Amino acid sequence: MEFLRPGSLIKKEEFFRLISQALREHGYNQAADTLENESGIIYEEDNMTQFHDNILNGEWKKAESLLPFLKIKDSDIKTCLFLIRQQKYLELLEKRNVNKALIVLRKELTPLQVNLNRLYELSSYLMCTNIEDIKKRSNWNGEDSRSNLLNELQNYISPSVMIPKHRLETLVEQSLQFQKQNCLYHNTSDESISLFIDHKCLREKLPKITTHILDIHSDEVWNVCFSPDGKYLASGSKDSTTIIWDTTNFQLKYRLYGHTDAISNMYWSPDGTQLLTCSNDKTIKLWDIINEKLVHTYEEHTEGVTSCAWLPCGTKFVSGSLDKCLYLWNVNGKILHQYPSSRVTDIAISKDGTRLVTICYEKKIRIFNVETGEEISSIQETDFITSLCLSNDSRYALLNLRSIQEIHLWDLEEQRIVQKYSGQKQGRFVIRSCFGGINQTFIASGSEDYKVYIWNRKKGCLISSLSGHTASVNSVAWHPTRNLLVSASDDNTIRCWENELQD
Repeated sequence: MEFLRPGSLIKKEEFFRLISQALREHGYNQAADTLENESGIIYEEDNMTQFHDNILNGEWKKAESLLPFLKIKDSDIKTCLFLIRQQKYLELLEKRNVNKALIVLRKELTPLQVNLNRLYELSSYLMCTNIEDIKKRSNWNGEDSRSNLLNELQNYISPSVMIPKHRLETLVEQSLQFQKQNCLYHNTSDESISLFIDHKCLREKLPKITTHILDIHSDEVWNVCFSPDGKYLASGSKDSTTIIWDTTNFQLKYRLYGHTDAISNMYWSPDGTQLLTCSNDKTIKLWDIINEKLVHTYEEHTEGVTSCAWLPCGTKFVSGSLDKCLYLWNVNGKILHQYPSSRVTDIAISKDGTRLVTICYEKKIRIFNVETGEEISSIQETDFITSLCLSNDSRYALLNLRSIQEIHLWDLEEQRIVQKYSGQKQGRFVIRSCFGGINQTFIASGSEDYKVYIWNRKKGCLISSLSGHTASVNSVAWHPTRNLLVSASDDNTIRCWENELQD
């Protein structure tokens, strides 16, 4: 056995066969022929080439005769024969040659005594008068499915005889994915990853430097959130106002007055033209950001409103409060539904608008069907949950826990914790975290020790802490398209963090 070079794990024959395969798959047959002639290593043995052609041409007997030469396990030969004869049978039915199809069923398929349930199903097709019914029931597409048959047979043929499709590309892709997954600071587009060098992002590309300090609020800043396109940043404060900042220069664009108590939360509409503000004054207000005007005030809640969440349509939203009421509204102010609830501290709605995720005083995640109001599931946590953030695909929920000072990442489909993040300090206040970076590869959170913390989402390891605030950091938000992180603090300021190596 010859290797490419001393100490290498790559076998020379396999390597050149893969190159030849890749060349042929991309239409460079002449180059592949030259490579095979010069190296003396052929991509595929004659038996495999003939078998491939026999299947695609419907030469079933010839294909069956070659099975013993393809390094198939003896126990799998009958299965391969069944697959080939099944194709033959279905094609005869497609041509309405029922008599010949019946002969194949009785004399070729049945004697194999393989997959009897499938055999019974195949026999029922004889009663079908419409070939389209057969195709639908059997998930089969006539002669065009011969290539699919080859893919099925490949499961039983030795890979040394029939190399899996696109094998060289698959290996290279696996290598790149491995490098990405093991890059602690990965925050770059796939287009920038090259085959010519091992991939590694620099730590200096993480947000690290304070580029702006926004200090117009006159009291603690409790929350920050970017508009969907990242054009604006909204900040809500204990001073009962919300400020809209232009993110091109972080100048104040609008200041929204009207609430009489602290702003607990804010939510941009899906199109970024409107903003909902929730307040401890028991009301929700809807603002037209384009025209800088108040559209509506919602006053049904009897205690502080902690959270809201838009449906994707942009005409409905859900609100949660400490009054144990969870309402579905239309923007005109009509309550469409009331969900069963306890004291709600935060909510979110899945990207497709079908699921409502809530957290409550009972240390639970509760998930509802938005349309019917039915509770789909309930997940018990170990500590009081202060905030909730859903991933872009709505599969994962990020929860800040008060006493144990951990952030938990839950897989809502499998209902299990997939990662825990620690290092931040939390005990007295509501602290919020977020996903960030390209493909949401990072987790960021505020902290009561005046710092901002950043972790690698997959590995769970702390990779950065940012100092600058002089009081508890309540909320963080990562820009949807830029490598920019903002933080809101009890020191009445918002800080904008960017990297040392500006993109």
